[in-house]
Amino acid sequence: MKKLAVLSIALLMLTTLVFAEVMVEPKVAFKGSGTLTWGIDLDTTANHGFKNEATSNLTVTLVAKSTETKGGAEGDTVFGYIALKDMALVLDTDNNKSLPADMEDKVSSVDLDGDGIIDGTDTDALPDDDVYVFAPDGDTISVPTAFLTAPTVEAYVMLGPAKWFIYAAPDLAISYAAVLEDDADDNFWAEDDESNGIAADGLGDFGAGATGVEIAAGPVTIDALIATAGDWTAAASYGVGLKAALAVGPATIKAGVSYPFTSGILGLGASLGLTAGPATIAAGFDMTTDAGTPMEVAGGVTLALPDVATITANAAFGITNAVETWGLDAEVGATLSAVPNLTFSTLVGLWDITSALEWGIKVDGAYKIAMGDVNHVTPGVTAYVSTENGADLRITLIGKVTAVLIPNTTFVLTYTDKDLTDSTSFAGSDRLLTFATTVAY
Repeated sequence: MKKLAVLSIALLMLTTLVFAEVMVEPKVAFKGSGTLTWGIDLDTTANHGFKNEATSNLTVTLVAKSTETKGGAEGDTVFGYIALKDMALVLDTDNNKSLPADMEDKVSSVDLDGDGIIDGTDTDALPDDDVYVFAPDGDTISVPTAFLTAPTVEAYVMLGPAKWFIYAAPDLAISYAAVLEDDADDNFWAEDDESNGIAADGLGDFGAGATGVEIAAGPVTIDALIATAGDWTAAASYGVGLKAALAVGPATIKAGVSYPFTSGILGLGASLGLTAGPATIAAGFDMTTDAGTPMEVAGGVTLALPDVATITANAAFGITNAVETWGLDAEVGATLSAVPNLTFSTLVGLWDITSALEWGIKVDGAYKIAMGDVNHVTPGVTAYVSTENGADLRITLIGKVTAVLIPNTTFVLTYTDKDLTDSTSFAGSDRLLTFATTVAY
């Protein structure tokens, strides 16, 4: 009780003093569910049984995400500007030991509860980054139940038409070509975003301090940048960069160049974005003067037909260096929206076309059979067909029927076979049948 009293007093002081100029509007939200699942491993048929699971969450938001700014008075041309974005004070309890979904990017990348899982994704390294208050959960684990998140900072100095970057550091990296996915992790589909050509190294991605000046004149924006590989605690290593953007009607043209003095490797790239009716066209390239002149060239078209379909076609070409074989990837996909209650999408990919051809086809569909305003039965299927290194066909099938037939309750029947063809390149098949009943608040 003493700890609770101290916590209450501390929160009251924070609410009164720290957020004196921020509106305090408490909001309470409850969420919870109980699930019973019976499953059977169809490979062995001897492994089967029940599993009981529950989730519960109470969130009390005292100060919702808010932003405060301070800049010059009307008519000022020389002034400092700062914005403190997404500050918040939230009390949250979750027996799943997870953060509120909209808080993950505001909490440091650390293991808060000792379970070996990184709980947050924030990496801005502010010295007063976040404050946590822990409450006991059982006998051994503490779960963060109060979050006072430090705001994200944006700061610059306006010098007439020029903006002088103070924080965050501007990015000198040259990355204008959008590379495609590559099936490299043997998980029966492409999810790796593996580059065919160059990496950010040598392209101005210094990863330390940087500043610069941005000048905007009508449709043109120009950034002149300077960066260091480290601060005053390391040997000096500087680089410079120049980036420009031009917006003309439906077209946007971007270009950039960077030069790290230590490596002496010049990086340059450009991109074009164009909207023409229902079509959006994008193209770009990156290259360096490193050995073999590594480069990437990529382009694509998206055709959006309202209430009919969205069709995409993309390709990427890359050269890692003068020794390795150049690579070519291509993907074509479509998402249909013409049939009410039907969701359907497909994607065909060809990767490493010029060497060990890998290909994949993904089909994902579901149809919602409405039974009133809320109740429904929705059968769906997801299928993956893909190869590795030009061989070893693998087919994965996931069938699912979701049914909402009584209030607050969802039934889900799922069949999964990760390897219908029992490919020799994969560690056996994995067939599983589950039936889950979830009652949710």
